[in-house]
Amino acid sequence: MLYRRLGRTDLQVSEVSYGAARGASSDFAQFDATIKAAIEAGLNFIDTAESYDGGESERALGKILRGHDDVIIETKYRPYDSHSPDANYDGTPDALVRSAEESLRRLQRDRLDILLGHGIRTLESLDRFMNDGCYDAMVKLRDQGKVRFIGISELSEGDGTHEILKQAVPTGVFDVVMLTINMLLQTAIDSTAPLCRQHDVGTVVMMPLNQASKESGLVSMEAALECVRRHIAAGNLPDASPYTDADLFSFLAPYSIPQASLRFVLAQDVSTCCAGTRSPQRLAENLTVVDPPYLDDARLARIRELFSGIQSQVR
Repeated sequence: MLYRRLGRTDLQVSEVSYGAARGASSDFAQFDATIKAAIEAGLNFIDTAESYDGGESERALGKILRGHDDVIIETKYRPYDSHSPDANYDGTPDALVRSAEESLRRLQRDRLDILLGHGIRTLESLDRFMNDGCYDAMVKLRDQGKVRFIGISELSEGDGTHEILKQAVPTGVFDVVMLTINMLLQTAIDSTAPLCRQHDVGTVVMMPLNQASKESGLVSMEAALECVRRHIAAGNLPDASPYTDADLFSFLAPYSIPQASLRFVLAQDVSTCCAGTRSPQRLAENLTVVDPPYLDDARLARIRELFSGIQSQVR
């Protein structure tokens, strides 16, 4: 496993990290086996949130990670009433503090490594988060030693051009951001990622397989082609060759769609690529991508040529 610097935190994080959004409540034994396999493979960064699996993600991690204080945990507080792009903002400083303290209890830790404001999706709600006491509550938790570093994550499904992060990063108040980069949403590569480097902000890439559904995620050839069809239907790509061709992705061979997708992200100047998986076997497949230079220049250029014009995310 290779490691990269997480911005001004100076933490050295595994370039492939683990997204623990799903699996804890449905099959604890499998979740346990996957986390332990990840640690054995050298992954030292795990992303979770108070809302994942109704808190079961954090609770399970608290049990599994006993004795592994060296594993960096990033968790999040969502100041909205749901994960929907049009959810109502309902964040309060008291709710943020309660959420952080409950995360500490579930994770069985004395301190959170990284706490993010979760899924900030409009400039108006970013302004509210910064000025209604929520941001100040994060700073206070940091000052009290309950949190090491603070940041925010975006909701790329509602903000495909990363306007929230483009405004938030230059303020200099956040140590880490979580943002989306994948083959079918590349907008952060030329905008937000360079801004993070300029301000020395750590970058945790989420959704490297897009919305990783079996129907339209970057998880198989069939699903990837379906995602392209949905982009065509949305007007994001031309309804013409090569986008309508069955061999659209043939240039990625011998890599599978998931392997090429993860390699594409790792070829970017980011801190870590956060991928969720529910089995040690799939984790092992994901880790075959840890092989610089990840993708050759010709494949990288072709991916950019085909898909860099997409400005929004589709499921």
